[in-house]
Amino acid sequence: MSRLRNVLSECDAVIQVALDVTDVREAFGIAARLPDSPALVLESGTPLIKSAGMSSVKMLRSAKPETPIVADTKTVDAADVEAKIVSEAGGDAFTVLAVAGEETTELAVAKASELDLMVYSDTMNVNRLERTLRKLSEAGVHVALLHVGLDVQRRYGIRAMDLIGYIRMATEAFKGPIAIAGGIKPREAGKLAWLGVKIIVIGSAIVRAEDPRSETIKALESLKEAGFKCR
Repeated sequence: MSRLRNVLSECDAVIQVALDVTDVREAFGIAARLPDSPALVLESGTPLIKSAGMSSVKMLRSAKPETPIVADTKTVDAADVEAKIVSEAGGDAFTVLAVAGEETTELAVAKASELDLMVYSDTMNVNRLERTLRKLSEAGVHVALLHVGLDVQRRYGIRAMDLIGYIRMATEAFKGPIAIAGGIKPREAGKLAWLGVKIIVIGSAIVRAEDPRSETIKALESLKEAGFKCR
């Protein structure tokens, strides 16, 4: 069983820290200072991958050897090739955009199964969300990610916490773990977990903080205070 599968089977809910920076040395420094917790997942964010490539995943693996790592590749084509690249770098999962073709999603799931990876489907910019989630579930996607993109946050002031109705619908439409991302603050983790979210993705609230370790601990404590734990 992969590191991420093991964590998701052992923990009621987890915090995924999205390292959405462009400097690999900065990302390494942040990751190395984060607490060791069974409920922690690291993400090599898209800006980091575009800046440093898969060396960013290798770097995170060296910083946290036992922590699951998600590569936010936002794959839209050639999913089998990108899955192999992520696997060889030491990643545990990669993201595929839900707006990609069904062929890409199915290929991603097939190759991921071969390589013991997990596939996140990022539903950003999807119009018919419920229908899409049901199709993703049928295709065998491992994690459905509800994502309020940064540009939408900036223009409209919408955050993940504004998606409560969508979260409830998603937990019924998708037969697997739900992840959520988009302007989440550490102390909001527990509430989101209560709504049925398994993976709470937090980026700038941790990465841009003066003390990323302290903010990560706040998020982990929020889960514990809400009654969510790891066995």
